[in-house]
Amino acid sequence: MSATVFLETPLDDEHKIECAEAKIVGDVVLATPDGDGKDRVIPVSNVTGVTGDEVEQDVEEVEFPGGRVTELITYLY
Repeated sequence: MSATVFLETPLDDEHKIECAEAKIVGDVVLATPDGDGKDRVIPVSNVTGVTGDEVEQDVEEVEFPGGRVTELITYLY
């Protein structure tokens, strides 16, 4: 399974990132590129689309400096 994040402004001269997993949390996309293992944090304002073979949504508690909030998280695999 894989996900693809399409970008408005390219990162490293690429307009798309092939990912093992992409996670949408609030106003950012956390993309884990294939074979890299390191998350890339991309503002949703720079994302034109995200595709995946499988999509799941869950409401989770997310830790932030100063507290914890409940956030809808969308996973794309």
